[in-house]
Amino acid sequence: PVSAPKGDIFEGMMRGVSLVFIFITLACISHADGFLIHPSTAHFSGLAGNKVGESLRTACRAAAASSRLYGRESGGLGLRMAGGSKESDGGKEGTTLQPASVLRLLMSTRSKEADKAAVVDQMMSMRKENVEELQTLLDGMLAEMDGVAPFFCTLQSPIPLPSYRVKLGTLSRMMASVMDGETEARRRRSAMAQLMRQLSKSPRGVWGLEREMIARTKRSTTMKEMLDRTPSDLETPKYTVEKEYGEWEVRSYDKFSVVSAQMESAFGPGTFNALAGYIFGSNKEGVKMAMTTPVINKGGSKMSFVMPSDYWEDTAKSPTPMTRDVTIEESDMVADSSTLAVMWFGGYATKEEVEKRKKALVSMVEANEEWDLVQPGGDPYLLQYNDPFQPPWKRRNEVVAAVKRTPAASGATGPAAAAEV
Repeated sequence: PVSAPKGDIFEGMMRGVSLVFIFITLACISHADGFLIHPSTAHFSGLAGNKVGESLRTACRAAAASSRLYGRESGGLGLRMAGGSKESDGGKEGTTLQPASVLRLLMSTRSKEADKAAVVDQMMSMRKENVEELQTLLDGMLAEMDGVAPFFCTLQSPIPLPSYRVKLGTLSRMMASVMDGETEARRRRSAMAQLMRQLSKSPRGVWGLEREMIARTKRSTTMKEMLDRTPSDLETPKYTVEKEYGEWEVRSYDKFSVVSAQMESAFGPGTFNALAGYIFGSNKEGVKMAMTTPVINKGGSKMSFVMPSDYWEDTAKSPTPMTRDVTIEESDMVADSSTLAVMWFGGYATKEEVEKRKKALVSMVEANEEWDLVQPGGDPYLLQYNDPFQPPWKRRNEVVAAVKRTPAASGATGPAAAAEV
């Protein structure tokens, strides 16, 4: 018998793999009511009686119906809940967002950037004006994502596929990575909101965002990476790096002032909003100030926002708070010493993660021959540089403790410095 050439065998294998991939793709598409074919192509007369063709025609009709959900025939936004009508709003398009429509819009590579931004802006408005409505929307989006099937729609694809369910599968993988095993409902809503905000800025849709997440998660968390995660348009306290130790470093800070509130005060969980309100103009003079970074947390009992540098030299010039619970002061983070040991980390600053990082920083300082803790047994500060809607792979967090040179280090450097002079 004559054996087939190796080239023919390889070509046959590749054809087989291609057919399997095409089958899976078509299966995903045929089950995806969000397949984005333009409605004008929904009349494939040559595909009548063909199962795949009928599935494509069904998908097209669904896409056309989905596009009508956007309210205006010209392609405007105005997403409405199912069953809504223009007449119900007195002739105006409805403004209540439908979970599936929001997901289709934000996960797609074909959606306009302005449309994506408008939807996310509306979600942010809901957060301020009607948080229950936002929670309902996010719960609906989570239910839509959790209902994705069949299994192969959740497998990672090497290329972006025009399938709504495949996109939901991609979103589900990202959610699992962000949640890291947690299932608490409030955290899931927060994670979904974060992902939607990132999708509004992703030109490559959910497929591209997942690839960005994977790439950035694999990066080592160097200080350079942390600086890349720091908002470049926000003012932050000034410091110089005295010594680097790989996972942590020692910095010398200039003095700065903060606006603070006790977290166990009448504000409760709203401490962040109370401080943000002060910065944004909720003070007796009605002065609106620029947002700064980081947010400083002292032992889970006190939260502080950095004041703009215009008020660092003289806190008396600061706008007057509306309540005694909010105070203006020089930051007590640099009160004992302007020299601080700092350890950085990414991800969420959960209670467990923060405690682990604090213990690690204290252990490293105690084992170091050059530095001593100013307050042995004290509780390091937590610094968070990003807004609540940043995903974990873009977050910069730090734990900070005041330090001083050890007697041995001071004795060694003193004579040497004198000799040089």
